[in-house]
Amino acid sequence: MSSLAALLEQSKRLAHQVQTSGVDLPAIQLGLDQIESQSRRIAGRSLKEAGQTGNAAYLLASGGVNADQLSSNINSVNLAGTFEPLVPLSDTDVEGYIRHTHEQAIISAIEEGRRATTADFYRSLDQKMRRDWERQKDKMFEELGRHQPLAGPSTETPRRGGASSSSFERGSPATPLPSSSGSLQMHSKMMRYDRVTRRLNDFRKEGFAFGLVSALGEASVATSAGDSRSAQTTETWRLLSHLVQERDVLNGEFQRAALQEREYAQAYLFADAESQDAVELRRKIGEGARGYLEEQFLAYVEKTLASRPAEASLGGVPSIQNKIRAFLNVKYQKNGQWANPALEIANNTPVWARIYYLLRSGHAKEALAFATENEAAIQKLEKSFVPYFKAWLDSPDRRLPKLLRDRFLAEYNQRIRYLTDTSDPYKHALYKLIGRVEISRRNVPGVTQTTEDWLWFQLSLVRENEGAGEAPHEKYGLRDLAAVLRKFGEAHFDPKGTRPLLYFQVLLLSGQFERAVAFLQQHSHYQADAVHFAIALAYYGLLRVPPRSKAADVELLVDANTDTPSLSFARLLHRYTRLFAQSDAAEALQYLYLICLNADLPAPRGDEQVVLAHEYVRELVMDTRQYSELLGDVRNDGTKVPGQIERDLKLLHLADSRAYLLGIVKSAAERADLEQRFSEAILLYNLAEEYDAVIAVLNVELGNSLSKPAGAASSLSGAASRGGFFADGSRGTVGMAAGQEDVAQVARSILEHYDRAAGMGGKVSRKRRETCEVLMRLKEAMTLYEQGKLEQALQTIESTNLIPLHSDLVHLIRAAEDLSSVDDAIVRNLDVVLVATMTVLYKLHQQLKESPYGGDQSRQQRMHELRAKARSLMTFAGMLRYRLTSETYSQLTRLDVFLH
Repeated sequence: MSSLAALLEQSKRLAHQVQTSGVDLPAIQLGLDQIESQSRRIAGRSLKEAGQTGNAAYLLASGGVNADQLSSNINSVNLAGTFEPLVPLSDTDVEGYIRHTHEQAIISAIEEGRRATTADFYRSLDQKMRRDWERQKDKMFEELGRHQPLAGPSTETPRRGGASSSSFERGSPATPLPSSSGSLQMHSKMMRYDRVTRRLNDFRKEGFAFGLVSALGEASVATSAGDSRSAQTTETWRLLSHLVQERDVLNGEFQRAALQEREYAQAYLFADAESQDAVELRRKIGEGARGYLEEQFLAYVEKTLASRPAEASLGGVPSIQNKIRAFLNVKYQKNGQWANPALEIANNTPVWARIYYLLRSGHAKEALAFATENEAAIQKLEKSFVPYFKAWLDSPDRRLPKLLRDRFLAEYNQRIRYLTDTSDPYKHALYKLIGRVEISRRNVPGVTQTTEDWLWFQLSLVRENEGAGEAPHEKYGLRDLAAVLRKFGEAHFDPKGTRPLLYFQVLLLSGQFERAVAFLQQHSHYQADAVHFAIALAYYGLLRVPPRSKAADVELLVDANTDTPSLSFARLLHRYTRLFAQSDAAEALQYLYLICLNADLPAPRGDEQVVLAHEYVRELVMDTRQYSELLGDVRNDGTKVPGQIERDLKLLHLADSRAYLLGIVKSAAERADLEQRFSEAILLYNLAEEYDAVIAVLNVELGNSLSKPAGAASSLSGAASRGGFFADGSRGTVGMAAGQEDVAQVARSILEHYDRAAGMGGKVSRKRRETCEVLMRLKEAMTLYEQGKLEQALQTIESTNLIPLHSDLVHLIRAAEDLSSVDDAIVRNLDVVLVATMTVLYKLHQQLKESPYGGDQSRQQRMHELRAKARSLMTFAGMLRYRLTSETYSQLTRLDVFLH
């Protein structure tokens, strides 16, 4: 091997040769020492890396991995032929090449599909988790009473005073309100809605019809001229009155033919969608919607004429003919000339526009009269139009007779169908209306320019039955229009989302009542309106409700993707009332009554609605605790004062007072008893005339109080002292105990009242009454013991005959056996009573023992009696050893030792 010196010499000669050849290379200025140092550094690094590799191999070996073998296997893997065919293909094997390529394409597609499926799965899982979280969050906010949709300052919902923090609170009119004008206006409207709801229930109790939509519309009228939202709401109520055909109503009372409660329930809720009743109802809804749009358009015409009187030149006779003529003057005339060259003019008027706008404003007879008067001029434009028009208007469902329709279609296809943009659009629109042709193309540019015009045109084309000569594909009913509107969605009619009432009106006009209410309820400013729209629709039987098993926890709309969705009406009312129930429970009750509007639904759905109403009423009673007002009271003389619910049994579908007591009051009492709200349970059981249950609850509370110091008020006596749960003490049965400090005194007062009132005492079982008396004496004994009156305490305990203190063994055994029939309220407190009795015996014995008169014979005799009683107590306790705790037995034993 060459030495470093020889290598250096060779490198110098090589560098010299390169330089003489003219190649410019950088010179390496390293000496032998430097080269050696660099070599050693490189060698040291190699040894270090080798050591690390060795450590890794050692670590893997400890886990059972042969690193050398694994490395060898990895290095031996040849990936070059991974995607090559298993059998080598010759250059001329075209079929094999294609087959292999096909297999590779399938494998690639499968792999790509797997990746796509995995990505879709995780994406769907993430979306579902987010939806579930939002749903649970909404439910949580609702349950906590803090559900508050986003709302700006101008849309703040009314707030009344009180402890609740909801943004939708209500209370008495005297409660202070914020200074916000929007809140004051909303508050005023809601109070007017409340009054209408109360009047509705008054009419329902008497069995009278009530013009609910008109009354609610009057209640929605703005109190200030600048409240545009209230004005739009009032206009929407007017729309609904057209849909339900509620006419001639003054202050809620029908002046002529009245609509009854659930007027349309048979056709809308019970009948098959293709039945004659359902078809007739859809026809009425379509007519009402079209009538509203016609009335609205006429109001727009009159407003236009009033704003531009000089251009209108209305003249002295404000007939509909003159109004439409003047409207066309404003719309299309400029400087006395017709500005739109497409309009066909006859007798100095655009005849087709004149006829169309007379129809558009709901004056078909006037349109026919105008066409007849100008028939000669119209024939020059379209020879057969007037006969077609007359036949169309004379038909009850506006259909041309078959022979006439065939002629009309031939003429339409030849002359009208392919009109250009320079042709009169109103003529095209009239022909499409008369012949109901080209159903797939229901828009006429230049005529249906606004949402209202387009909807009126659609409703004019709607037919629920196919006519003679009409093809099945030309069927276009109200449900088909609803499907078209759903496809458009809110974004089409209200792109900026600033006019929710517009899309709400669109849904109402197409008969989509459930979707309309659910949509409006999502907007905070209109939540109260949405609730009352739902009430009006439910009152007339135009609102589907889901079975209880399908009702969602948060979403109000059920089966939203079907043609027949349903709305959780009961939950909607419950949400609304929960927000102001604490401050105005009586008004909340009026709304909960309305859940029973759906009681006429087929079983089990109708029964479920009644049960829901009863549950929500019980919840209202328990949450608000306004028992006297809602449930009533019983005076000291036994006279019963009915509450609000008992006066409205018919509205809750309760047959009589007994059903009310069992269905509402007793159920509420059982819930209070289950939740250990003893004071409320006593009051409610008393109102339910379950006097034996009152004593049972008292026994439980007396038993619980035995282990408490006499100075500590129990939950029952504390509530009574505050008067928060009981009625006024001057008249209430249980309320007479208000202000008393001891539960035993409350129990004693109730028993005395039952003894005085006829019929009450007889409903209390003898065993429970005896248990109550024993517990009262035990409570009295505990009080005497804490007051230091030991002799009286011992005498009171002995009077209960619960603990045999001076009996022989036979009596002790019998007393222990009798405990099996003793009430649990007493048995649970045996530990406390036995320890207290033994303590009294011990203290009395100590007092006598420490007395200065040690030789007194009577004192010695008394001490002997006390020791004998202690022995009897210990013997009795020994028989109950497995019923007593070890700590209790230890205490008794220790005291007994001190005593002897």
